Amino acid sequence: MDLIERLLASLEVGVGAFACCDVRQGHQLTFDSRPAAGVHYCLQGMGVLHLKGGKSVLLRAHSFVILPPNVMYSLGANEQHSGEDAPRRRLRAPLFTESVPTIQAGDGAAGILTACGEVRFDGVGTPGFFLDMQEPMVEHFDGPGLREQFIILLAESARPQFGTRPLTEALLKQCLILLLRRQVERGMPPLSWMAALAEGGLADAMMAILQRYDQPLTVDRLARMAGMSRSAFASRFSQAFGQTPMNLLRCVRLRRAKELLATSKKPVEEIAATVGFSSRSHFSRAFRQEFGQHPTRFRATSTVNPRKERSA
Repeated sequence: MDLIERLLASLEVGVGAFACCDVRQGHQLTFDSRPAAGVHYCLQGMGVLHLKGGKSVLLRAHSFVILPPNVMYSLGANEQHSGEDAPRRRLRAPLFTESVPTIQAGDGAAGILTACGEVRFDGVGTPGFFLDMQEPMVEHFDGPGLREQFIILLAESARPQFGTRPLTEALLKQCLILLLRRQVERGMPPLSWMAALAEGGLADAMMAILQRYDQPLTVDRLARMAGMSRSAFASRFSQAFGQTPMNLLRCVRLRRAKELLATSKKPVEEIAATVGFSSRSHFSRAFRQEFGQHPTRFRATSTVNPRKERSA
């Protein structure tokens, strides 16, 4: 659990398109396939969320759903999915930086009202956080549930101002962690990388990468920590975390270097050595490949903006 805590702490949440969906009785909204994970929180009413070629999920007030990327689905204000002949309207939600529209489907009796949108997740050890999802992740909360968080999220998104982006991202991250906590407490790790951390060997190797990134770690050394052969460890690790052990180690080192560049006055060469790179040139190339700019350029435009250094 401590390791899961560390990985979730590193999680970065990116808010994409958002809207408030008001689907009246007997109508549906159809959502196009998108590369980001889908989010729905039921503010009031009841309805059905139906994945094309997949399962249907009954929603009620305070139901929270995370949908896999790259799926087409529909949201209907019916207690049972009514089939292909139901009236429907196709939805393409605009980005919240311009507006957060209320999209109404139909003019009949009230059906289901949801906060809906898309969200991108990234973090150390969890690239493409939901890429391995095969089914929607669903939790039904009691009482007020997460309503307050989503009301604030919609209000902030409708009228962006100073601090809107970090606030909305923090709200979504909070909601996500509450959903994951519920599922883990029931003994149902919802994502493959979370289940993999129950394997002591992989957890030991992951902890070494997160805590001892400055050391000369190799696949062979990590495999010994995991108590596995080199080939078995490399295969199992990539399957669980979506990247090779060395790619993850590189990611951890670069993220730590980014923090040091923004918050300290240490020379770039010293930072490179501190996080485990053998040379400044190797570090600069890797940093530019990961973040799109040289370390010194990043430092010059960072909030702290320490003393200027010569170009990398």
